[in-house]
Amino acid sequence: MGFEFGALNWLAILASIIVGQVFLTVWFAVVFADPWAKAYGAADKAAHAKDIPGYTYGIGLICMILLSVGLALFQNALGIASIGGALASGLLIAICFCGATILPGYAFLRKIDAALIAAGSQMSVILVVSIILALWK
Repeated sequence: MGFEFGALNWLAILASIIVGQVFLTVWFAVVFADPWAKAYGAADKAAHAKDIPGYTYGIGLICMILLSVGLALFQNALGIASIGGALASGLLIAICFCGATILPGYAFLRKIDAALIAAGSQMSVILVVSIILALWK
């Protein structure tokens, strides 16, 4: 098993980054906007959005780039090129890595509602990116 950057489909990675960013924006700004804001103690999504520093969006983009490139490397190394393979590997990564890294931090902060929303978003976006990368093989 080798990780070869030259063998990656960079258009698929770019598409994954764009779709992933749109997906997360809809997740946090539309679908779960009010519950997310309330989990952080804000009155509503407008009050919460006002408190978010601008640089956090840049950090989010960097994280999406890392996620897309990392998943592309793993899928390429494992030869995953089907939706079924993308779902199976994406689900494994989502549960094992995402759940293990998100839930403890939020548990220490005592923000279980935020933990569930964040874990759901990350696990879902991992599956979305996995599928895009596999389809564009």
